[in-house]
Amino acid sequence: MMKSPSKLVSGSVKAALDRIDLLILGALRDNARITYQALSERVGLSARPCLERVRRLEQKGVIRGYTTLIEPGSLGHDIIALVGIGMRDASTGDRERLERALTSHPSIVEVQVVNGEYDYIARIVAPTLLAYEALTADFLADPGLGIGRIHTTFVLKSLKNFEGYPVGDAQV
Repeated sequence: MMKSPSKLVSGSVKAALDRIDLLILGALRDNARITYQALSERVGLSARPCLERVRRLEQKGVIRGYTTLIEPGSLGHDIIALVGIGMRDASTGDRERLERALTSHPSIVEVQVVNGEYDYIARIVAPTLLAYEALTADFLADPGLGIGRIHTTFVLKSLKNFEGYPVGDAQV
């Protein structure tokens, strides 16, 4: 299970990560299905201390969870949209309602709070343009969400998909 980003440790964690931790993180980022035995051999520890380090990284929120990367088209998500969402009024009540709606909708697979022209950037998947249009129309029609505008950019082709954050200078 993935931990909520709001429950993660602060940026000060970096200082607490040593070379072995970085090697573990790099190896797990590349292959989360690696056995603890293979992981321990790869980072130069025996299995027990390696397992303890992984558990510590999980408990500290450095490792948020494990997931499988699935090709969106294989699930019928033929439309991928990068969406800028601007609020009419960024009052706390409207913001909380909108954030609950955005984070609970299954077609909205990623949401970031941003500064600049928009208040949020979202990645939305849909089977068709019609389905995408219906989803955004529903959001715009709900006055309780406080959305002032939605700007959509459709993905034509993905050149590089997100598959994990860089893990410093660790060579695994």
